[in-house]
Amino acid sequence: MATKDILILVKTYPEISKKYTETVCTGGILAETRELIRLYPVRYRYLEGETQFSKYQWINAKIAKSTTDVRPESFNIIENTIKLGDKIDPGKDWYEREKWVLNNKAVFRSLEDILKAQKEKNTSLGIIKPKEIKNFRVERKDQSEIDAANLKKDSVISQLDMFEDRKNLEILPVRFVLNFICDDSKCRGHNLSILDWEFAQLYRKVKNFEGWEKKIEDKLMTICNEKRETYLIVGNIARWQHVFCIIGFFYPPKIRQTYLC
Repeated sequence: MATKDILILVKTYPEISKKYTETVCTGGILAETRELIRLYPVRYRYLEGETQFSKYQWINAKIAKSTTDVRPESFNIIENTIKLGDKIDPGKDWYEREKWVLNNKAVFRSLEDILKAQKEKNTSLGIIKPKEIKNFRVERKDQSEIDAANLKKDSVISQLDMFEDRKNLEILPVRFVLNFICDDSKCRGHNLSILDWEFAQLYRKVKNFEGWEKKIEDKLMTICNEKRETYLIVGNIARWQHVFCIIGFFYPPKIRQTYLC
């Protein structure tokens, strides 16, 4: 167990957990090495106000390498040790963010390179810059998948102590999928699910309006357009480590001072 400084980069939509009630996949940059790190478990909605962090905010907390997760980037965090630090605002050109995020230990040329590193070194997190965004779509989940998730949620919530806070979690009936091509001759295209919390929250906000799918697509186009240098922050799934998802985006303006070390 050691106390470390971490810059938070991503938060995914919460998942129900029998052990922790619910967890949020949280990723960041470890200050001393500039390596990507996964923090678990983070019961974000259950954190006290003084420990609820934002994206691009520094935190100081006690962490230890997970003994149950073989992925090298996975660390357990002691929630009640979290201390909030400064936030890095984007500014005009995202320079202060970029000098931490786009470093040679985190950025890969392509998803193909990340998959190779996963086979060789169990790498499970990385940042890539797609060559081309082909399309974005909203897919309806199978009803059996939705029903199973709701049953698990009801079971977990029903077992909480009567004095514990019971926060309802909406099980999303849809998934968001991005189709893109990497800047790699071996790439034949990828379809990756987007787990970023912001997309889930937007869906919950607009789902009852006509044309809600277009509103979500418009959100994506504010991230992936000709004025932005769009990077995908990807991570794999513990049970299926060859399967990667998009857990966040980094999208500084194209015309800016660049930083890569």
